Amino acid sequence: MELELVISDLDGTIVETENYHRLAYNELFKELGLDVSWSKQDYAHRLQTMGGNKFREIFSWLNLTEDKYEQSKQRLYARKTELYVELITHDLTAGQLCLRPGIVRLFKEVQDSGIPIAIGTACVGWAAQKVVQAALGEAFLQSLACLCGGESTPKHKPAPDIYLLVAQKVGVHPESCVVIEDTHHGLQSAKRAGMTCIATPSEFAVMHDFSEADLVLPDLNTPSPFNLKSLRDLLLKR
Repeated sequence: MELELVISDLDGTIVETENYHRLAYNELFKELGLDVSWSKQDYAHRLQTMGGNKFREIFSWLNLTEDKYEQSKQRLYARKTELYVELITHDLTAGQLCLRPGIVRLFKEVQDSGIPIAIGTACVGWAAQKVVQAALGEAFLQSLACLCGGESTPKHKPAPDIYLLVAQKVGVHPESCVVIEDTHHGLQSAKRAGMTCIATPSEFAVMHDFSEADLVLPDLNTPSPFNLKSLRDLLLKR
């Protein structure tokens, strides 16, 4: 099977963003008048709960009735996303946050060979676009074959839906795709979609189970630069 598409997750894979989600939640708590602050350990534990479902706990702190849950969750999640984008784009633009090692090099090599790159992320689409633009530039954002955010499918990772949708939009078979992920639930999503998956565990996911991955690396530069030939060879080994 020929390599036809490289798909990357965003949060934790392209850039270590998870701590910015934590900081955004803490800023939201301040705005809500809650005397709560999640430590890195607290947030690492809560990462087992994807996306807006974290608001079930926050909802209980606010003593709101169940009939207001969905409406309140959407409003609070939207505000938390705004805070996240503000925090991370500021630091990326100011040069206070670097991309994960090897990601720019590999993306350039893949695109120079004519193979498209896409992004499949749990982050809401508009926010993902802002982060990608700040991290990799407008030209890279516009060059993507597609970008599917968390609102693109009703079922989120570890369901395979997001990656199957990306493959469908680009018009390639799932078996011809290689995914770069950083968490266990992202890995599960890629494998359930029938794709090859490289895991580069992020700060909050180093203890996750990556036994299903086709390859696990500390990052794309370690122990040696992971390149396009390595991608193709990995796909051929399946």
